[in-house]
Amino acid sequence: MKISVNWLKEFIPAFSPDIPELVDRLTFLGLEVEDVVEQKLPDLKVVVGRIAEVRPHPNADRLRICMVDTGEGELRQIVCGAPNVESGMLVPVAGIGAVLRPASGESFTIKPAKIRGEHSSGMICAADELGLSDDHDGVMVLDEGCVVGEPLASYLDVDTVLDIAVTPNRPDALSHLGVARELADCSEIVYPEAPVVEFSRGGGLVEVQDTEACPYYSGTVIKGVTVGPSPRWLARKLEQIGLRPRNNIVDVTNYILHSFGQPLHAFDYNRLGGNRIVVRNSADSRIMALNQAEYTLRTGMTAICDAKEPVAIAGVMGGLHSAVTDQTTDILLEAAYFSPASIRKTAKQLQLSSDSSYRYERGIDPRNVKRAAEYAIALILDIAGGKIETAEESGSMPDSLKIVSLRPERVNAILGSTISASEMVNLLGKICIKAVSQGAVSQDADSISFSVPSFRVDIESEIDLIEEVARLYGYNNLEPSTAMVSSYPVSRKVPEYFPDYLRNIMIGLNFREALTNPLIRKEEAERFGGVHVRALNPISEELEVLRPSLAASLLKVVAHNIRHGNRDLRLFEVAHGFSMLPESERTGQGPLSAYRETELLAFVITGQRAPRSWNQRDEAVDFFDLKGAVEMLLEKLNLLDKSALNIYNETTIGIEFSSAENGKPIVLKAGTVQQIGKDMVEAFALDQDVFLAEIDVAVLERCFESGVVYEPPSKFPVVERDLSFVLPRHIPVQRLVDLARKSDSLVRSVRVFDVFERSDAGTGDSGTRSVAISLELADRSGTMNEELISAVVSKVSDNARSELGAEIRQV
Repeated sequence: MKISVNWLKEFIPAFSPDIPELVDRLTFLGLEVEDVVEQKLPDLKVVVGRIAEVRPHPNADRLRICMVDTGEGELRQIVCGAPNVESGMLVPVAGIGAVLRPASGESFTIKPAKIRGEHSSGMICAADELGLSDDHDGVMVLDEGCVVGEPLASYLDVDTVLDIAVTPNRPDALSHLGVARELADCSEIVYPEAPVVEFSRGGGLVEVQDTEACPYYSGTVIKGVTVGPSPRWLARKLEQIGLRPRNNIVDVTNYILHSFGQPLHAFDYNRLGGNRIVVRNSADSRIMALNQAEYTLRTGMTAICDAKEPVAIAGVMGGLHSAVTDQTTDILLEAAYFSPASIRKTAKQLQLSSDSSYRYERGIDPRNVKRAAEYAIALILDIAGGKIETAEESGSMPDSLKIVSLRPERVNAILGSTISASEMVNLLGKICIKAVSQGAVSQDADSISFSVPSFRVDIESEIDLIEEVARLYGYNNLEPSTAMVSSYPVSRKVPEYFPDYLRNIMIGLNFREALTNPLIRKEEAERFGGVHVRALNPISEELEVLRPSLAASLLKVVAHNIRHGNRDLRLFEVAHGFSMLPESERTGQGPLSAYRETELLAFVITGQRAPRSWNQRDEAVDFFDLKGAVEMLLEKLNLLDKSALNIYNETTIGIEFSSAENGKPIVLKAGTVQQIGKDMVEAFALDQDVFLAEIDVAVLERCFESGVVYEPPSKFPVVERDLSFVLPRHIPVQRLVDLARKSDSLVRSVRVFDVFERSDAGTGDSGTRSVAISLELADRSGTMNEELISAVVSKVSDNARSELGAEIRQV
């Protein structure tokens, strides 16, 4: 939200801030300043000029030749392409040598020019060309009070615009008045004067049928208005905060919105069927909104209707058919209070947001509605003329204020502070939160009751007041409590929280942690199969379903980094995946019985194997880099000996663990290691090979054994024997290795040292391959003799033959 410092001075006349100090103050108050734009006055060679004559350019249809009086005695000829130049108009004129600093782009100097054969000595400027706003619809039109030949800078005030981030719980700060309340004592705020408007009831102009969504509505008919450009002071204010002036009626409603935080809307009264307003939620029809898009209204969406059809989407946007135009002579000004939940629901269903809905759905000040309407009416009568024909209201707003109790002792206990009760009263009083009890508050008061102003819709209970005390007192003024003791964790071999233990291991393996949103697009989730868990009320199309896998989130992070030039990545994440359970797997009757939530570890590598260096070749990572990282992780978890990596297909291998339950051996599938396929590469806009592993954390924790037992080397000689098998090609080599290791307790290790594949041409079978393994045998009880060694080797060969169909290769 953009806030003009000059605009703030309307509410705080003595306000003359130091900008850096103001930025710090707002930030410590919880209103973070994201940007500061200090506007500069135009060059002194930009002067006020009056267009004396306008004629067509002889060589260009869209250009015109203007003869301009700049107070120099002779008229200046300037070629101009703006559509709104007219004879008699006062405009800013940049003379030869003037330096212009446009709102966007680099500055430039005005020089004599010849445009399509006609001499041009200067430039008639638009507001954006002077750096005053983003408006480039036409040249800037000045007020008649400006003197020809005077520098334009003498009629402008230098302003500073702050771009403030307002948290959703602070709708009261979504206006200049709201920010002024934060910066000045409540008693120092000055409100502009406006005549009191007497609103009648039951006259037939306003009928509210949906009282739950619209507790209060007022409509004021003003006849005989003249719609046209706003006076310069009003247009300038809107331009300073990035708004484009439309006409004097619409500009007044925008001015009130940004001044007081109260949305208003003006209808062309003569375009309202039956000349009346009906607020209802059963208008099943379509409406063309002001943004020239058509929307379908359903039952439950509150609509502003005339006697025939909807003319506005309540609290969100007006209709195009009833909008104020240059031909409008009579208007109906709407000022209303709408239920935040109602507006939020409608805006969400229509996927339509506006400045009005942004405020209504967070909660406006109910006591400010009528006062804001009176200010707007006074302004319209002043700058557009006309006369109040009818002012009617329906419904009412609560008269009483919320009362919330505060215990000073509780405040200091939570904040670790020693703030006195009277100081708390003074701090809260500055933002209009007044103590109900009269007179001084005793230092040892047990509880103090406060009345909460209607604009602070976020304050409901004691803890909210405690937060306000901390905010106003200053978080930086709260001293650290001596009662608080900080302890730092020591290194432990046994992890108390296994996912954090995994994170430490992955960081030690030179991976960086990524934190991603568990919600992703439906199309992304569908690429990973399963029945997806949809969000009932998705924030956006980008966040529709809960991710079934961490792969989609990590691949989006990789794609984003690659687009921004960061191509060498080693990333990991430990987070949850979600899926719907099949009917056959569901247990229990609760609402969560249909869902599965799984904690996963995913890590990804891509790019170069090592940083670019003069003495090292550039080598891209490959599948085996990732496989090695997986094996290093399993080694750290003492799981490598229990694990098996089985080939699923050309680009994917599966991770399995051998374990035991109730004395019976079981095999647990833990995850996969894969190269991302071409379809995924295209879907996520990746332009280099990416390798990803995803492992079930629960399986890792189930098989993990923290205890490490030291086994000293055998005192007796270790024996090695080599065996060569002819193995059917469809049998994974890992199965042979695992079988050999389990054949006898004397087999200490098994290593594959040669593989030779061949096809049996013409036989029609799948072929075989030769696999040579080396057995390492060790006996801790004594030296092995040849008979014992032969028995172990025979066990290995017999098991391989009976279980795998492998035969000893005859040489």
